[in-house]
Amino acid sequence: GGPAGPSASGSAHALLLDAEDLRSSWQPDLAVAVPELPPATDCPDADGDGFPSALACPALPPDRADCDDDDPAVTPATERWVRPGPFLMGSASSHAGQDEQPVHVVTLSGYCLDRSEVTVAAWAAWMRAAGRTPQGPDVRSITDTLEPEAGRERMPAEGVTWQEARDFCAAMGKALPTEAQWEKAARGGCDLGQDPAACDPDDLRPYPWGGARPTCALANHQDTSSGMPRLCVSDTLPVDTLPAGAGPYGHLHLAGNVWEYVADVYHPQVYTQAPRTDPGGPVDGSFHVMRGGSWNTFSTNMRAANRFHDLVMGSASGIRCARPTVAPTPDTVAPLAMATLRGTVSIDNGSLSGRALYVTAFDAADVDPRTGGMAFGRSPMAETRLVPGGGRSQDFELQVPQGRSYFVTAALDAGTGARKDDYVSASGSGGFGEAEGNPITADGAVDGIRIRLRPPPQGLGPAGPPPGPAGAAGPPDGASSGGRPGAPR
Repeated sequence: GGPAGPSASGSAHALLLDAEDLRSSWQPDLAVAVPELPPATDCPDADGDGFPSALACPALPPDRADCDDDDPAVTPATERWVRPGPFLMGSASSHAGQDEQPVHVVTLSGYCLDRSEVTVAAWAAWMRAAGRTPQGPDVRSITDTLEPEAGRERMPAEGVTWQEARDFCAAMGKALPTEAQWEKAARGGCDLGQDPAACDPDDLRPYPWGGARPTCALANHQDTSSGMPRLCVSDTLPVDTLPAGAGPYGHLHLAGNVWEYVADVYHPQVYTQAPRTDPGGPVDGSFHVMRGGSWNTFSTNMRAANRFHDLVMGSASGIRCARPTVAPTPDTVAPLAMATLRGTVSIDNGSLSGRALYVTAFDAADVDPRTGGMAFGRSPMAETRLVPGGGRSQDFELQVPQGRSYFVTAALDAGTGARKDDYVSASGSGGFGEAEGNPITADGAVDGIRIRLRPPPQGLGPAGPPPGPAGAAGPPDGASSGGRPGAPR
């Protein structure tokens, strides 16, 4: 989730400025032992590339381990080894959503993860070879003939669907990482903390680079260090940039640039207090987890524990592949039943015209009791994007997980959000609104929801509020979340 809009104040501004503090997330029962690995001696180097086999010597450091000792093209410059052992997954901080809790121990077998995101050039080449056409709603950086746009070959693929990401990795002889594999690569294992023999509070690293708050030197995102969100650049960056923001194993852009799909089906209640080993997420489901934030999301989305999903679908989604050594174990959790919310968005002055009309649902458990609005930093649970019809009102339908209560909002993009150059979010530039009778309980289908848009706060104007990346929850002045808290663009 992401923080509040620019006119939020007080404690909201503090959250915009501060790094995530995970001290309150530590519990003594997390202090499990780290198994000792056999020493890395007499390690084979079958392909002669100067890097010994990670499988034969799992204790090797990630900058020396070879993830495929039969292929000299695979080196630590292309893939990084993540040693087997436990790590601490989740967050219970003031930045965290309900679906990031509880913090718990996860033990993973060793695996490799691409050092960088998949490039436009690699994705386009696979599309051409496979005879496929992009299926995402807002694909960027490739032409109609499936060639990279000039000068964008080293940018990350952007606008990818989960199915495309899965199939690309399979074609490379790899797989999408599990959610746990992704988070361990971003946070680090318990062998990296103050006590290498056990999990300790230092193992709760909030960001891939450590504990410092996000800056533009560390992650390509929308920087909130000055309180008023500002894009680092109005675009993605090449996949091999920002080495200062590398993760504990040397992976680049685990925070920012593009969201990265993982293999897991999304479920808000998959985390438990019980330790897990090589978890693979729920067996069934239609929606999938995304991690890492993107170039147009807020600083709080740079957190290693931040969860997102394609119930809220946008364009800034990319790919990073893994090379696992074991098959994951499915998590046992009740299937996520869905309910339909139906209603009408209306506007008093003007018309519902522009690029898009967004209707977004947040978990009501994330409402801040001090303000009655969304707590800052929370990701939305679902969203629908409509083409504005040009009238004074428009009907909507929105699928949400059943059995929960929701804070439902709407935002009208008046048109400027289509720009990539000098991007500014326009997700609420035509107006904001929240549902009458919030929160809405979805024990089954709910009809007759009414949302009336009001003009954007003064100063946001046609440029709109800060981008609506994942969960930029938190309305102007804490009143509602109408500032297009939803999806990446």
